[in-house]
Parts: sequence; structure tokens; C-alpha cells
Amino acid sequence: MLNPVALSLSPSCHDAISWSPDGELAIAAGEYFQILTPKKGRDEESAPNSTQDWLMTRVRANLFTNSEWPTYLPGNRDDFSVAADLSESNVVGLAWSPAGLGKYRRSVLAVLTSNLVLSLWEPIGLKKQWTRVAVANHVFWSHLQPSQDPNSHGFREVNIRSFTWCESLKPSTPSAGSSFLHSHESRWGIPLLMVVNDFNEVMLVRVRRSDPTNSPSKPYDLQILARHSLKNPEIKDSPLCSGSLFEKAIKDRQRTTALSCGPWQISPATRPGNFGCAVAMIAAVCGTQLRLMKLEVTLGSSLGETSQQYTLVTHLIEHPLDQLNEKWAYHNIAGPLRWLHTTSSTTIALAAGAMAGFIAISMPHATYTGSVTNPGAFKSRDYPVYEPETEDNKGHQARHLEPISAMLTSMNEQSDKCKFQIGTLGGIGLVTDLHQLQSDGALQQPQWKRMIEEFQDDYDLEHDLGGMSVSRIWGLASYRNMTAAIFTSHPTDMIEYRITSDDRSMIVFSQEGERTRDTQTLFAARMPNGQPSDLNQTGEVIRFVLPDEDGNIEPDTESQRLIYAVACRAIVGEEDMSLRLHARRSLERLAVVAGADLREEISKCNSHPAPISARSMDQVTGPGGHIYEKCEVCEAGIGWPSAQLAQCANGHTWERCGLSFLAIQEPGVSKYCSVCRKEALDEELVACMREGKQGRTFDALFETFDICLHCAAKFQASY
Repeated sequence: MLNPVALSLSPSCHDAISWSPDGELAIAAGEYFQILTPKKGRDEESAPNSTQDWLMTRVRANLFTNSEWPTYLPGNRDDFSVAADLSESNVVGLAWSPAGLGKYRRSVLAVLTSNLVLSLWEPIGLKKQWTRVAVANHVFWSHLQPSQDPNSHGFREVNIRSFTWCESLKPSTPSAGSSFLHSHESRWGIPLLMVVNDFNEVMLVRVRRSDPTNSPSKPYDLQILARHSLKNPEIKDSPLCSGSLFEKAIKDRQRTTALSCGPWQISPATRPGNFGCAVAMIAAVCGTQLRLMKLEVTLGSSLGETSQQYTLVTHLIEHPLDQLNEKWAYHNIAGPLRWLHTTSSTTIALAAGAMAGFIAISMPHATYTGSVTNPGAFKSRDYPVYEPETEDNKGHQARHLEPISAMLTSMNEQSDKCKFQIGTLGGIGLVTDLHQLQSDGALQQPQWKRMIEEFQDDYDLEHDLGGMSVSRIWGLASYRNMTAAIFTSHPTDMIEYRITSDDRSMIVFSQEGERTRDTQTLFAARMPNGQPSDLNQTGEVIRFVLPDEDGNIEPDTESQRLIYAVACRAIVGEEDMSLRLHARRSLERLAVVAGADLREEISKCNSHPAPISARSMDQVTGPGGHIYEKCEVCEAGIGWPSAQLAQCANGHTWERCGLSFLAIQEPGVSKYCSVCRKEALDEELVACMREGKQGRTFDALFETFDICLHCAAKFQASY
């Protein structure tokens, strides 16, 4: 079990904590956000900025260069906003992207500040210097009119009011022989971002990592795929006087403050070049109304199955259920929004925070996708939140009026259960699951709430408050069925005076109804979905690179050098005779294509693993010499004394790449595993040095095998 963590900060927004798929915690703290990275290596135990289980990094989020976000004067009377124009740009929202978007297939952190700027952050370099790598607002600049005044009413189009990451969109399984079979988007999924601006326009944005050889100054490319404007619906018996100036002012100033994307419902491919169609429901809180939209995405390829880049054809329209919003129009919806679903359930539920409680809307899959519009197909129920029962209010519980500040849904894939948890600014914590929510079951108290009460009692005794204290819950996050809750403690019935140095927050961890895991098991590396964890990755690399009997050997020299190196790795380090025979057939074909003398290597394929001596200078410079590795120091041939080392004829020794098995002879072109420290070539740095010319086989290898072959952990920079 993870130990509680004490932080010298004060959360600056609701849902102030987010847990990445890589195990990193991000916390919104005013002008800063704080990153907590779990310790994994022995060298991290003595780090000066560490606690018992975490390494901490504090990053200032509100410093922008003029190219990132220019300084504008406050708007006119109609558009003036204290939060956007004059604030210190505090962090008001943050969320991690799905895994696979960032460098080394890691997650990227999206941070929204109160000046309505959404930026993307990731760590750069060995010291993990967190850097702003993109500003999402830039994608809207091209849509502005050339003569548009930045201080005018129309400039609100670039202001991002709210955002959410969609679940990673994983296409249906590509056909055999398709290049998509080894595409990282097929394994990790396609990350999509939903944003809404001050005009209440909801937009679907595709975020992709750019090719460093083409745009080194622009790490990420953002593209708007769909746009839908939320118009104010007509509501019968509205409390506002129809056509009045007050009604017009209220509607003009409605903003979308919460956004959430539901789970994807994927249908299989229908024709060649088509990789299926996915449908999701988008929920938004516009003013105090719940709005529903339907997002449909068709996956394909502009070049058939010869390109590894998916093309998306999207449609974002009003959902048929949105026309029935009168059923919840009189609820004071404020958010947050969360979706509840499991793989075996026949229904999908939406929980929306409302005044003094929340509402739950349950619907079957056909209604969710919009194919059935029967009003009776969905159910809606109010769940008020009550104050806890005490000796003074036995038999009569008062309504709890504090807003919901934290809402979480966590999915347990092993037990196929979906947990739903909420926390309020008044310190109330509740937990249930999808089945209990649909059967009108009672909500229970979670384990983390009991832990918070213990810390609250200590705070009460320390300051002699006589029970006049409260714990405010600022956010909930989950990682592999582990829940993290961040809270602060405050006195009641008195004025609280604090300075910045007095800011204190606590994070507690619990597992609801699950067995307790230790830290090593919790943060152990896992393979991407679709790949078994016990897969022999080294053998898979050998089978992947070496051509089959009917496969072709690429004509470029880099691909042929890679094939030779992988075949030698099979001879030197593999006992599996099937791999050695595969290497023999590949070497026989390579000898014909390249014109090299490979009789020594071929003769060793039928015996046990044996070293391969370095080639002479005549062989390196003779026919087919381009397939041999040369020492960068003395230009002598490089041999294979072992599977991990490379040594030239003059004794110079080098480490071999953990993915391609080539010798790493140049400094600053490698990456290493974050767990076992195995070194490998960094394909992006190599591409920049060689001006993008690496060979098709080389590119395909690093596209397919993007995690450590030995422990399945992700790589990180080595410079």
C-alpha cells in the first residue's frame, strides 16, 4: 500500500489531481502544477527532492513566451473577464492523455490555465525538465479573419473554456499483411482531444507527434476534425421571461464548463481500406443545462493499406436524446461528468453533478449510439447527498449543499466491475458500482474517506478546534484500481487566515474491495493491450526483421546491415533452433543479394551459440562490405564476442542496441529503459543525424517494438 503524501501546496481547482497511465501524478497548485513520479530505480532513493515513494517536480505553468501566447489588453465591456484578462493564470484543469501519444509512447499532460490557454507538457532530457511542447489554442488562429482585431468580440473563438481527452480509439484488427499490423496506432490507439471555446463551439482535435526531421521546432501537430455549436434550446415554462433583456443577457453569457467523452462503440470493417466505425456520446454542461452530442468516426487510409497513418472521417452532431433535455432541464447541472460502463453490461450510464447531489442517466447501447430514439429507453434518477448522521440529527438527515468537487470512475478489467466515487468540498465521500447504481442501491463510504477522517481528527486536536473542522476534497484519481484522494483541512465557524508558506495538502491511497498491492507490483511494467506479457520479445524481433522465404530483402544498405546484425544475434545468443535456421536461410539470401561471403556465419547456424570474429579490412572494403559494421575509431570490422557487446579487430569495445542489436558508437544517440537501464538507439536522434535516411526495415522495427524487450518498460532519454 502506498503511504500518504504531505504536500506544501493548496489545490487551485476541482478535480485537481490526475494519474497518468505511466504512474505519474499531476496536481494543480495555483501558478504551478506538481508532478509526483514513482521511484523505480536504486539511484533514485537518495534523490534530494524525494519522499518515501515519490520523486517530486514543481513546474510553473503561467509563463508564456510571445510566440506561445502574446499579451493582449483587457477586452471591452461585453467581453471583459477578470479570470481571463487580469488573473495570474492559475491552473484550473489538467488531465493526462492516453498512453502512446508522447515521446517513447508516454502520456502528455494537458494543462488549462485561467487565461483560457490549453497547453501540452512533457519531460525533456535525462533530468526530465518539464517543457511546454504545444499550445492547443494555436489550432484556431488559422480560422480567424486576417483583419480580425484580437481585442474584438470574435477573438473569443480561440479561448478554450473546457477540455477532455477521449478514450484511446483502437481500430479493429488490420488484415494479415497490412502495414497497420505493426503500427503504433494499432497497438496504443489514436488519441483525440475534445475542446470547447467561449462561443460554446465543441471541437474534436487530433493530436499527433510530428516527425522531428521535418519540424524539429514543432513537436506536435494539432488538427480540427469536427465542430459543433451548442445552441440554446427552447424550454417550456422557463423561469425567465421570454424575449426579455435579462433572458438575452443570460443566454449570451452561458459558458460550457464541463465536457466528457463516453466509451467508444466500435463496429468492424466493411470493406478493404476501411478499419471500422466508432461512435461515442459527448456530454457537456452549458450554463446549467446538460447537452448531449453524437460523435461518429470512420477509420481509413488515404493510401489503402500501404500507409501506417490512419485517416479519420468524423461527424459531430446533436444527439437525438438532446431533444429530450426537458427531463433534466430544471436540474442545476454544474458537473463534473463521468461515464460508467463495463464490457459485459448491456447499458451505459452517465453521472452528472447537480445542485446538492448528482443525477444518473442509464441507457442501452442502441440508445447510446443514437440508433434508437425511444424516450422510454433510458432512465434518469436523482441522487441527493445528505449530511452524515450524528446524535443531533438522528432520523432526519439534512441535504448536503456543498458542490461535488471530485468524481471518479475506475474500471477493474479482471473482475469487470466499474466503481463510481464522489467527493465534495464539505468532506463527504461516497462509493458505489454500476450494478448498484442501476438497481437503486445505497451508496457506501469509501476507505479513503475513513483515512481522511483520521487526519482530520489529528488536525482538530493539534489546533484545539473542539470538532469545528472540515476536510475539503479537491480531487480523485485512479491507477490500476488504486484510488488517490487529495484533501485539505480547515477550521469552521471562524475566519481562517493563511499565507502561502502555510499551504498544506494530503494525498491518501486506498483500494476499494481489492487486495492490497505493494509498490513494486502496482507500478510493474505492462505490455500494450493485445500483446501477452510473457512474449519472447527478442525472438519476435528476430522473426520480424529476418525475411520469410517469400519475403524480399530491401535494397538499401541500412536494411541489409540490420538484417545481418539480427542474424548474427540469433547465432551468438539464441538456443532456439527455429530461430537459427531462420537466420541461416536469411544469410543465404543476403549473400546472394549483397554479394558478400557469409560462409562462416552460415556454418555456425547449425551448432550451439558461438562468437563471430571481426571481419578483416579486405572483407569490409570488398564486395558486400556494406553489411558489416565498421569501428568509428579505426574503421576496422566489428565482431560479436557476445550477444551484448561489439568489439572491433583492434580491441575497441561498444555496447549493442537493445532493439536493433547494432553497435552504439556515437554519444548522445541512445535511449535507455527506465527500469533495467538497457541501452538502445534513439530512432529520432539517428534520423536527425542521417537526415531521415535509415532504411525501411529499420523504421519498421522501431515503429513496432517501442518498449524494452526484456522488462516491457518504456524508454527515456539518455542525455
